[in-house]
Amino acid sequence: MTLNNIFTERNIAAFTLVFMSVQFIYIEGMAISIPKVVFMAITPILLLIKSPKFSKAALLGFLFLGVTVLINRALYPSTKTSTFYYTALFLCMFWLYYNLVYVNHAISIDFFLRIIKVVIYAYAVCLLLQQIFYFFGVSYIPIINLMGFSYYSSFKFNTLAIEPSHAARILTVYFYAFLKLLEFQNGSSVSIPQLWRDHKFVIIAFLYTMLLMGSGTAFVGLALLSLYFLKLKYVVWVVVLGFSIYMIIPLIDYEPLNRAVAVFNTALLGDTEEMKIVDNSASSRVNIIIDTFKYLDVTDINLWFGYGVDFKDGKSVIPAITNYGLISYFLKLIFFFSCCFTGFFSLEVLFFILLLGMNVGNIAYGWAILMVFTTLKYFKIQSNYYWKNLRSENKYENVI
Repeated sequence: MTLNNIFTERNIAAFTLVFMSVQFIYIEGMAISIPKVVFMAITPILLLIKSPKFSKAALLGFLFLGVTVLINRALYPSTKTSTFYYTALFLCMFWLYYNLVYVNHAISIDFFLRIIKVVIYAYAVCLLLQQIFYFFGVSYIPIINLMGFSYYSSFKFNTLAIEPSHAARILTVYFYAFLKLLEFQNGSSVSIPQLWRDHKFVIIAFLYTMLLMGSGTAFVGLALLSLYFLKLKYVVWVVVLGFSIYMIIPLIDYEPLNRAVAVFNTALLGDTEEMKIVDNSASSRVNIIIDTFKYLDVTDINLWFGYGVDFKDGKSVIPAITNYGLISYFLKLIFFFSCCFTGFFSLEVLFFILLLGMNVGNIAYGWAILMVFTTLKYFKIQSNYYWKNLRSENKYENVI
């Protein structure tokens, strides 16, 4: 096997996505991953070799970054610039992946389905191994990402992510992608019986990980995924079932599930301080949404240009807004909606709001989620084109 056979466009795209979707803590650490930084630093070289086109992803991504840097440097010249360099690395990495998918057409829908399955299975197997070793009193085995954290319990592990909530967000989006890819292949959404009949092992692996990794965010993700199957004729039954589950949950002694309900209750009341007490991890996302809409003052001219990096005022407004301003944030949203989301009213946007706190900063798993979204957008375009042509051909044949 030659290097050309290894460093194919397809393999580079697959490696980029999977590498950003997992974090081996022993090698990469808990914050900035040096291996990921090194890889992202060589993506400009890979772009020149594999796909040297200045695509929409590059135009909108670096427009957002360029305007952000200009405003910030003009108003706060003493601000540290390392954050901007780090963002530039993520943009280069995303540019490479986007070009390989949209320009080079490096990934087929069947191959992307295989990637989705491998990642879901990998998370499930890692969790299972962590649980087995922990059961026998071993809590530190770096090769399976078991790092001896104090929060470990029989049903609370980080699997292949930094923490359980990260794993929950990644798996929610990956399974959503799995459903959408099957829909694109079939020309219509798949039913639950059909899904179970043809893909039961993927479903078991996914549900096992989501239910038993000990993350309240996982139950939020499952609730959001259930919306995919929501049909108008089933609305009444779904509401009844949802209310019944809501009433039964307090009788189930499972801490992550109880935390998810408690977060839901405090979110309805808009009590951000109470939410921090109930679930600090979930509050970091939900409070951002609540406080952003509660305290956002568009008449404040300073808010349009930002208050500078690391600005703190005690409120949980989206940092991308308070630090860099609404102008920067709107450009970032244009970038995301144009390159990643299939539509304004889509589950991707709901995931972005409720799971990612309406922002993706300099964190690898967030960009992995964006790459999954952008790949789905690509296959949706391809699918629409295919089924439209197929219907046209069948119409023509019927006329003949």
